[in-house]
Amino acid sequence: MENNSDKEIKFGFNKPNSEVSKQNNQTNNNSSVKESTVEDNFNEDYNSNDEYTDKRSVTIALVKSTSLYRKANDKVLPKRRDYIGSCCNSSKILSSNKLEVETYFPNIVGLSPSDPSFIQRVKQYLNNIKIPVDELGKQFDTSFHYYHKKDYYKIKKEEEKIEQEYLSSNRQGTSNIKKALKQKINALNALETTKCTLGYPLNVEEYLMYRHCLLYSDVAKDMALINADSSIRFYFKDDQKEAERLRKQRHEINKAKANYVSCLADDSLFDAVYIQYCVNYNLPVISSLAESRIDREIKLDKFSTEEPTKFNKIFYNKDNKLIATIEMLIARGELVRSQYNQNITTNEGEFIGANMNEAIAWFKNPENNSIVVAYQNKLKNI
Repeated sequence: MENNSDKEIKFGFNKPNSEVSKQNNQTNNNSSVKESTVEDNFNEDYNSNDEYTDKRSVTIALVKSTSLYRKANDKVLPKRRDYIGSCCNSSKILSSNKLEVETYFPNIVGLSPSDPSFIQRVKQYLNNIKIPVDELGKQFDTSFHYYHKKDYYKIKKEEEKIEQEYLSSNRQGTSNIKKALKQKINALNALETTKCTLGYPLNVEEYLMYRHCLLYSDVAKDMALINADSSIRFYFKDDQKEAERLRKQRHEINKAKANYVSCLADDSLFDAVYIQYCVNYNLPVISSLAESRIDREIKLDKFSTEEPTKFNKIFYNKDNKLIATIEMLIARGELVRSQYNQNITTNEGEFIGANMNEAIAWFKNPENNSIVVAYQNKLKNI
């Protein structure tokens, strides 16, 4: 990364060109040195064995569901308060990891792991949780101290991977959101269980209450569920994470808008992306392509806005036009995709590939060039 503040700006009108050139070369060399130094410092920081504290907080807020009675008597009624109680699923999961239990709970229940009553006291603690949440919400300190900073980077990378997988999953409809959330929560909980060997929470009890809320079904982990599920009474407010998520989402949406405009300027690219949109939503490719251009533009525009990550992934795929060709051949019946797996074969049963990536490799293979040209000609003549 170039640091312009280190460069001197000189108006050397009387200097010979050679001197100016020499000065510029020296400046560029210095810039290169600084660039490599910054990179080296980053790598050194990424692999650092120094201790590090990741400061975080999470707030559980009440879902606003004010009754007509409360609205009419709001000034005289006490402020609303609700409670997060115990949960069999949470208690079972939080007490299932022996190493985690023996690390976190001795200071909470006041017993050593070797005490015969230790496990019983842990279960009693987990089975009698009662967290009051008022209109201001309940904040938990989830800060974590790592023995080595490099472990923080590893955990952060895994968290970003889990979040990206969730954002890339099918979240059309409440049932799909719940299914995707279940996978995300299971992955996050599994990741959290590994942290007890890497460091310790600054506030163990609040950290465990956060873990409990993560597994508690009445707490929404996606804002889309608040109005879709009447059993939801609370929701997560992770201000730092939410701000970062919105920033990334906004960036993806902005890219998707620019990419959509690029599609409008290139008919073949537009069709390639639209065909994959149809396949993604199990829409009939041939009849969908027969729709008017304006209808297809509206649908693709909506897709780019609602699912910008998926749209951008299709757009940036260097083989998007080849994939569209293969999908068209499948739609036309020239190729066959198995009903129960991703295998792609010819009408005669000749194996093309176990999935789309292998099919792409088959189409790019020079040995199959004559067959590929024949397939392309069939599509042109339709």
